[in-house]
Amino acid sequence: MPSQESILREQYASLLSEFTAAFPQIQPPEHTWWLDWMKRYDCGSIHEAIITLSNHHLKDKFTTASTGRAISALLREIAMRRAIVTLAPKVGGAL
Repeated sequence: MPSQESILREQYASLLSEFTAAFPQIQPPEHTWWLDWMKRYDCGSIHEAIITLSNHHLKDKFTTASTGRAISALLREIAMRRAIVTLAPKVGGAL
């Protein structure tokens, strides 16, 4: 069974590869950004944020810093959306 360290290393490498493929003209954010994202959010959410941002119509104007801030904002939005959807009352129902 793989160790937690090897799983995290593989996830980080995969996400970094996705970022590089999505934004070939941009240097990826420093490792501290990735540490924070991976500590707070699951890899699926980070992947979703990268994919969403890679489809942005102003992608060619992004910088490393703006991309990092945008991914952070998208991750917060994804987390809020998931939290609200799970707590939202069903149509016709009550809390």
